[in-house]
Amino acid sequence: MGKPYSQDLRRAVIQSIEEGSTREEVAEAYELSLSSVGRFLRRWRATGNARPEKFGGYKGYALKGHERLIEQWIAEQPDITLAELRVRLAKRKIVVGKSSIARFLDYIGLTFKKKPSRGRTRPIRRGRST
Repeated sequence: MGKPYSQDLRRAVIQSIEEGSTREEVAEAYELSLSSVGRFLRRWRATGNARPEKFGGYKGYALKGHERLIEQWIAEQPDITLAELRVRLAKRKIVVGKSSIARFLDYIGLTFKKKPSRGRTRPIRRGRST
């Protein structure tokens, strides 16, 4: 997927059309497709600017509206698993995957970690004997 056209190009296209050029002339002059010129115009007439919509990089959370409910469940049962959360959500007709739940919990600052008192396992070093 390519990047959006610059704001300068969009302004120039709209200005050319407002000065009397046809869409076809403007498309040929700026080496754009006729559909791009049409999109710029529609956006300009609908919103008063020709800025592109947000481009990639962000996707909302399906669980955004259920934050308090999830926090309540975790407060009641701190060792609840992602699978158990998924089942509880499904009972309320909220269907999401475990990875979506994990990303949302990370987003709100709740992570599932092992108890800090338990040490991490260390790899066995090869070639060294004790």
